[in-house]
Amino acid sequence: MTQVVLLLLSLAADGPTQTAAAVAPGASPAAVSNPPRAVPAAAAASDRRDVLVLLDGGPLHLRMNLALGGVSLAEARRQYVQRMIAALDANKDGKLSRDEAQKSPLFRTKVRPSASAFLDKLKTQSAITPRDVAQKVEEKIGQLVGYRDDVTSSKNDLEVFKLLDANKSGVLETEELIGAEALILQKDDDDDDCISFQEFFPPPPPPDPMAVALGQVEEPEIQLAKVSELVIDSTDFRFFALLRKKYDRNPRDLALSPAEIHWPAERVKRLDASGDGKLDAAEVMAIKDQAPDIELTVDLAATGLGGGMIRVEGAAGKRMDDGGRPDYAKVSFSAAVMTFSHRNLDPVAASLADAMRKFNTLDTDANGYLSKDETMDSIRFERGLFDLLDADGDGKVFADEMKQYVIAFSEPTASTCKLHLYDTGYGFFMSLDGNADGRVSRRERQEAARSLASLDRDGKLGIAEKEPVRHFHLEFSRSSYKLFSANEQLAADTPAFQQRLPTGPIWFQRMDKNNDGDLVWNEFLGHIETFHQLDTDGNGLLDPQEASRYKAPAGGQVRGSGFTGQGTGDRGQGTGDRGP
Repeated sequence: MTQVVLLLLSLAADGPTQTAAAVAPGASPAAVSNPPRAVPAAAAASDRRDVLVLLDGGPLHLRMNLALGGVSLAEARRQYVQRMIAALDANKDGKLSRDEAQKSPLFRTKVRPSASAFLDKLKTQSAITPRDVAQKVEEKIGQLVGYRDDVTSSKNDLEVFKLLDANKSGVLETEELIGAEALILQKDDDDDDCISFQEFFPPPPPPDPMAVALGQVEEPEIQLAKVSELVIDSTDFRFFALLRKKYDRNPRDLALSPAEIHWPAERVKRLDASGDGKLDAAEVMAIKDQAPDIELTVDLAATGLGGGMIRVEGAAGKRMDDGGRPDYAKVSFSAAVMTFSHRNLDPVAASLADAMRKFNTLDTDANGYLSKDETMDSIRFERGLFDLLDADGDGKVFADEMKQYVIAFSEPTASTCKLHLYDTGYGFFMSLDGNADGRVSRRERQEAARSLASLDRDGKLGIAEKEPVRHFHLEFSRSSYKLFSANEQLAADTPAFQQRLPTGPIWFQRMDKNNDGDLVWNEFLGHIETFHQLDTDGNGLLDPQEASRYKAPAGGQVRGSGFTGQGTGDRGQGTGDRGP
């Protein structure tokens, strides 16, 4: 189990409480709750991190206690090192010789004078200590926590506004809110009755026919995720420099005033050890002893859930979701709406799949192995990767050799945590996507007018493009190793919204082809009369609650339906829970 505990706000001595109104980032938690309480003992066993999200309206303080499998990330890394030593220790003497260590790709070197200094040192050592192994893993895998951000994802949200603003007035008027349902459906390119975040973005222009004929079509630009300058860890040497870059309006004083940092004077006073009314670098670091703005518990592989878990323990803002999804939370502050989610993937399997796709692409003669000629145009192979993959030195890289190499790197990489912040614009898509699965379903389209109207802030008719509060999406995941790209650098263009977990009776889940949580008549495997009997609210959709109230009559068949609903193939065929 991979557990990440985000302790982001200690609100009360007897536990955090939730307020009814949104609060500005940096506002004194004491103004909405009790003084901060001590950090729980369970958190003390974690890797505690204090993080600031640099919002325009002031930094939002997150406290994170990161754990993996119930232990700290550092402890999980140590346990991995122990397991690796035990696996390589052929003579079971509790130590690793140089020959034993080189069985792992992590210690493998090219047989040439330019071999790494670390492994040259091993020649003079009688044994490799656990500390040596840990240092090598740290060198190859990197830090336990990585932060990335992507501000380009706000472009998709802008496309939502542009689509809905039919008369191009710059304001969503009442008629446009009412007509939103039909407009959104026009973007359903794959005809699954759900419109994804990506489908709102216009398709790229077709390539120039002449360029195609001449073989001069340019490859699409790869979006790279940069090291975050919006989410900064207090252990980062850039911590105060980035704070000043964002907020300091008087660089000469090397300090931040309450007006500059958008924090109440009361909160600044608690940090202001010198009493000059401003915060210098040392004083800002004292946030580690103060109550942050939100507290979460995040489990990246929760037992019994089949995925991740995010639980809001307390927040100085308003909880906006209904808590129905265990891997998602949405909290509103006056300066921004923050959503927190978990990217549910198997990092080792993802690493292998990525490597094998490249392997198959490079294996032009499909003989099951790569030669140096086939890898000649690959920059990574030119840097010596071929020799590292070629474990037996026969001049060929077989799929199994590549898999062994990738697994050796992906297992320790999977013990690290990656936080990725996406700028999701002004929340037009997020308001439509009520269950936060990254798609706008038919039910959500029916609610589009009401959902969009909730973005109104000034009480006037119409919603301007930049009227709603800004929205950001913070995603947690286990890191995955990429053999053929800079590790942890490639980023998706948009957040990896997690598809919702199936709900309702088994027969309902099997009929719900697009997994949007509702059945329409086209998905229903029974007579239309039966459909209308079950659709008690008459909205043309069967939800899990309506399906759960169904009671099969004697014989397992609705009278006159000719269908028992036991499967997903032809109507009335198959196995599973008996349905209508």
